[in-house]
Amino acid sequence: MGNSPSQPKITAQDKAIFQLKRQRDNLKQYLKRINVVIDRQTTLAKQAVEQGKLDKAKIYLRLKKQQQSIVSSTYAQLENLESLIGTIEFKLIEKDVLYGLSQGNEVLKRLNLEMSVEKIDRVMDDLEEEKLKVDEVLDILGLGLTNAEEHEVEDELEALEREVTGKTATQRNAKEGVKSDESKLDLPNVPESAPESAELANLSVPKLDPLDSVREVPEEHTQQDPLAA
Repeated sequence: MGNSPSQPKITAQDKAIFQLKRQRDNLKQYLKRINVVIDRQTTLAKQAVEQGKLDKAKIYLRLKKQQQSIVSSTYAQLENLESLIGTIEFKLIEKDVLYGLSQGNEVLKRLNLEMSVEKIDRVMDDLEEEKLKVDEVLDILGLGLTNAEEHEVEDELEALEREVTGKTATQRNAKEGVKSDESKLDLPNVPESAPESAELANLSVPKLDPLDSVREVPEEHTQQDPLAA
């Protein structure tokens, strides 16, 4: 009597669910920030291809692929853990779930430290300004990709090359088309002879005799008036 009801005990399953949600929220926040960087990497890679700097373009694409791979694999792991936590057999797999959560924490730490948005931005700025060489970027960020990911990077690089080459060819053809159209314009030919007005000026006009008007008096005026007689 007078005793307050006991607080529900927090189980290991509750703790796992809490950690999982926190990791997922942190990952979503990181993803929002890194998407801006990924878009910039695509733009810089395209510019590097236009400048003929394929090695630099490949670095940007590898950075992009690495970040996309880490984020997608972490999401997949969290989804898998979420399904495991909700099972009745949680007690049997508790160690595996906790290990997975600890791995998720390590990934998030790596994202926040080694792959932080600020660090990637700084490296890209230095690379863009030629302050860093390609090999130095590899050492700093440790761009370790799988063979499949390397092939995807090569495919994306080739696609960018085709896009840039296609645009260049289209622009060149457009310019040539304009020049061709200009050459086909029907412009009036320059007259070889003097203008017609000049020809008219040189025509001989017959001179009139002032007595001609007298000689050509009408016949009715030459007849004698009968009353005058």
